[in-house]
Amino acid sequence: MSLAQRFWLTLGAVLLATVLALVVFDAQLTAGFRTAGPGTPSPTSGPIRGAPGLGDPYLPDAGGTGFDVQHYDVRLSATQPGQELRGSTTVTAIATQDLDAFHLDLFLPAGSVTVNGAPATFTQRRDDLAITAPATSGSPAIPSGSTFTVTIAYAGDPGDVDLPGPSAHYADGKEFLIAGEPLSASLWYPANDHPRDAATMRFALTVPRGTEAISAGRLVERGPDPDQPDADRWVWQVDAPTVTYATFLAVGDYRVEQGTADGRPFVYAVSTRLSAEDQTRALRWLRTTPAAIRKLENYLGPYPFSGTGGFVPSVAPRWGGLETAMNPVYHPNVVGNEAVLNHETAHMWLGDTITLTEWNDLFNNESLTSYAEWLTTSGSSPPRNFDRLYRGRANDDKFWAPALSDPGLDQLFVRVYDRGPTVVHALRNRMGDETFFTFLRAWAQQRGPRSLEDFRREADAATPEDLTRFFAEWLDQTDRPEPTAENGVPR
Repeated sequence: MSLAQRFWLTLGAVLLATVLALVVFDAQLTAGFRTAGPGTPSPTSGPIRGAPGLGDPYLPDAGGTGFDVQHYDVRLSATQPGQELRGSTTVTAIATQDLDAFHLDLFLPAGSVTVNGAPATFTQRRDDLAITAPATSGSPAIPSGSTFTVTIAYAGDPGDVDLPGPSAHYADGKEFLIAGEPLSASLWYPANDHPRDAATMRFALTVPRGTEAISAGRLVERGPDPDQPDADRWVWQVDAPTVTYATFLAVGDYRVEQGTADGRPFVYAVSTRLSAEDQTRALRWLRTTPAAIRKLENYLGPYPFSGTGGFVPSVAPRWGGLETAMNPVYHPNVVGNEAVLNHETAHMWLGDTITLTEWNDLFNNESLTSYAEWLTTSGSSPPRNFDRLYRGRANDDKFWAPALSDPGLDQLFVRVYDRGPTVVHALRNRMGDETFFTFLRAWAQQRGPRSLEDFRREADAATPEDLTRFFAEWLDQTDRPEPTAENGVPR
């Protein structure tokens, strides 16, 4: 190579390196590249945002990232004409990352938002409430690890909301109910509306004088509202962290019975729109709740909440029962059904206390609860129930599909109530009674989110048996497992 060639090649390399360096430098400026230490944005940095949605495979837009809610303080008035609600909710949370902006779920129109007491900017599109905290010079508005509060004022009629999926608002005359799964809380208060983020709650509900307001939790106050003449205030408190779908709001004329049973306060409420005979029958049935708790404690360990109760409206929800914390809601047509009451009461452990990581983990809630129902309902025999379903539905292809580990949103609640407890009984057969019931009790005494993968792993660790193939056969497949001892099927 000649000297001239070397010169031009060297010059070209220098020019190319210079161009590349300028491109990289410009990209850093355009992207707001951080040059300072952790948590300290450069002058050109944009806001640090939590994601709109937790990325659940079935409900990806539910909730938001970047924080962990600790408590909801909900103050709501239902004294306006019709069913309009006016409220103010303060959410206390811990930031899990540096934050300048984050998201909550709320369908009713927001009127104002403050963060740590200072006015914040926000936008709202359907239930996505995007909040930008007041700017702080030289640092994130909400540093990672810090506790912060956000207060939202809002108003609207939940009946006007076109909720995606099944309805959660039921009304008849002056009585209305907001309750449902997976979505309902964001119809009446702002929330990180996903079961991964459990929190304690307080609901202060103002209604016209002589009207009752029933909700989740333990009733801690009822009487005239000191701030509104001709109005009453009902205050309910959930003092152990639970999920947002395990809350509800009911306003109407209700017959309320309070007392203490087994050392726990209870509140039973039934709609006065029911006949006097049906009211009496409903209250008599609800009074069996303490006995159901005692039976369930034999298998699941100590009851996880400070109070108990039950509620029967006159409106007819699309489901038979809903596991709202401490105070399940029952369709009027299931009154007297012991299995339903045992099922919803078992959810106080399984679903309301040990919660879901994602909605495709619903097996943990419904299948285990259905098996607890099998264990505690009069005349129920788990071995007989197993045989009836495993052998009686052997050729029913629809019964063995979809896979319980990933049923899809449209079939999420289809097979967990029958095929689900069938799997649990097979697991009991495979593990043996002593090991199984020790594991079940230990599982039910946990708190916070757990996945189906956690359940499989912890069950496997509880026994010297290798359950990998067992769970693959029962949870991941869409055909009937072979009748073998390895699959927990007795001869």
